[in-house]
Amino acid sequence: MKKRYNFMNLLRVLSMFTIVFYHMLITLYIYGIRQLESISFFFENKNMHIAKIGVCLFFMLSGCGLMLGAKDSNKHFSIKDFYIKRFKKILIPFYIVYVCYFIFLLCIGEMSISNPFGEKKLLPISFIFTLFGMDAYLENFGIPTCSLGIGEWFLGCLILIYILYPLLRLAMQKNKYITIIVASLYYVLINMFYQDIPMFAGVNMYMNMAIKIYDFILGMFLAMVIDDIPKIALFISIPLNLIFVLCPFTLPGIDSFQIPIQCLTIFIICSFLEKALDKANVFMKIVSILAAYSYEYFLVHHIVIVHMTRLGQNRAFSNINILLLFIGEMLITTLLAILLKKVTSIKTTKINAHTSGK
Repeated sequence: MKKRYNFMNLLRVLSMFTIVFYHMLITLYIYGIRQLESISFFFENKNMHIAKIGVCLFFMLSGCGLMLGAKDSNKHFSIKDFYIKRFKKILIPFYIVYVCYFIFLLCIGEMSISNPFGEKKLLPISFIFTLFGMDAYLENFGIPTCSLGIGEWFLGCLILIYILYPLLRLAMQKNKYITIIVASLYYVLINMFYQDIPMFAGVNMYMNMAIKIYDFILGMFLAMVIDDIPKIALFISIPLNLIFVLCPFTLPGIDSFQIPIQCLTIFIICSFLEKALDKANVFMKIVSILAAYSYEYFLVHHIVIVHMTRLGQNRAFSNINILLLFIGEMLITTLLAILLKKVTSIKTTKINAHTSGK
């Protein structure tokens, strides 16, 4: 059994770039540069949406990656160490971006020291939500926070799932089949009755931990069976995926049922490329580097896209101008992601040294 799979890094990079590409396109529409109908065919068809697939894959890969190291039930697992490691990896970069972006907004006059969050009716504890990385996620539920939009809803959703991970890990190790069956039944029921749950009123189901946790659990299950996926699964996944891609009409059923199926077929298809990817050393070296910066890229990409696209708000942009804009956005985002990774590494090293000193 391998603990690292090349195809997972490839999927991680693809999911990251589908999300980035979608945000670059949809921001053109938000700022009046392109009409939605002129760009929507780039990111969706009758049955697929690349951003929804990218997010689902990201959650699946997160669950799968964590569970790969937990397949040995005799290996010691420390809940405390797990949470500390997640804090360092997730929240320290988030804090750095938050502080830097806050200062940036002050410098360009979009925020003021006296009233930085404008008309928001903040609670005395609102900043605590930011300390836990939950601010943007909780705003989906109508809770006023000090959010600057960093990490969007995705970050808080992932953090909540990480909090539950030790319990999910235990259940998966006790009986992976019962766990995935129970999780699947839960997923069906919550999709069916989502609109009837008062606390979810007005909350997009694709941005709700109660829905997205299933993607994570599915990834955990795949980690447990990753070396035993039968070839028949590949022969089913390829035509099924082609149906989603090529079908000219909307398939029946709830969209949120289709998304995990689409991502599952993509995962299975890519898993059978593992042997070929093992031999593609140069290609996989590039992919591995990109995958290593995926979280940092995710944290900063939307900030860069919004502020650069805003420069062309309501102006006539040619296709060449848009291409140059996209290239500029990716270059600046890449540089910021590399810088963020290095600064985070320095801060984490100092925290580790301080902790060891104690």
